[in-house]
Amino acid sequence: MTKHEFDILSDKFMKGECSPAEIALMEKWADLHFNHHDDKVVFESNAELQAIDTRLWQRIQTDAMPIAQSPLRPLSKWIWAGAAACISLVVGYFVFLNHPSPEIVSQPTHGIETKNIDSSQQKVVLPDGSIVILAKNASIITDENYNQQTRTVYLKGEAFFQVKRNEKIPFLVQSGNLVTEVLGTSFRISPQPNGKLIEVSVKTGRVSVYAKEPELSKKLNGVILTPNQKALFDNELKTIRQEIVEIPQVIVPDIASTDFQFEEANIETVLALIQKVYGVEIVVANPVLNHCAFTGDLNGLSMYKQLDLVCASVSAEYEVRGTTVFIQGSGCH
Repeated sequence: MTKHEFDILSDKFMKGECSPAEIALMEKWADLHFNHHDDKVVFESNAELQAIDTRLWQRIQTDAMPIAQSPLRPLSKWIWAGAAACISLVVGYFVFLNHPSPEIVSQPTHGIETKNIDSSQQKVVLPDGSIVILAKNASIITDENYNQQTRTVYLKGEAFFQVKRNEKIPFLVQSGNLVTEVLGTSFRISPQPNGKLIEVSVKTGRVSVYAKEPELSKKLNGVILTPNQKALFDNELKTIRQEIVEIPQVIVPDIASTDFQFEEANIETVLALIQKVYGVEIVVANPVLNHCAFTGDLNGLSMYKQLDLVCASVSAEYEVRGTTVFIQGSGCH
């Protein structure tokens, strides 16, 4: 929607000239975003409602664009109750009249946009119970038919997703030409500061990440990500690179404090535990290394620090190639 189109709709709303269809759209986005919210607000008086009404519109005007000050026409208490419960988010129903950018594949013609205008991260609960944590200035557009045949959202900026599992209806996030598809998992999408790369990193579950070519809709350039893996999508070259995340997290629950204490354990046993706990593939190039002994306490250390100490004990070195750790060395004496 252009600024001119937004001004026209805003003026109609403030003058009380919205058609029944336009009012119905506003009721729809209110129901979609706030009907499932736990923090409903009950206003004691019309004066209190008017005060909330005024503050919220001032916030929206500041974030979106400057528009002429006009007498505000209050909506129903039910709609503003939901709005007040999520005061740091700007939510609106948009009809996209302008032509979609060629950089965006399958941009929706209708949708509900939610934008975080606060300085801290903000939580959005989708109709199916999935959760989106929006970073500052990030926004999502929820497809008009969300959770009917598909669960599709369109992301601008950075966000963390916790998707409620539904094997019949996959969850898709589109960020430019990059599509992230899951059944139920948690992951983060982060555009890099230079604007050239988009990073998708997985915390739990499996994620399919692919670039969709507009002219060749059946041709998918993509990868499957598992926990502690990330994909880097180059917006210019349209390529995807798969790597291990910078700080791998433990993915096996209830690791005992003694699990990483070793006394004359062979390297093969130590590396097998690290591989299991972090879900990262480790390949030992020289089989002789597997029979070397290691004694030490690796508890409380990051995965890479653990690998540093293990390799140093047997005069070996490791390097990361894509999503695999390769260990090389002549072996112990």
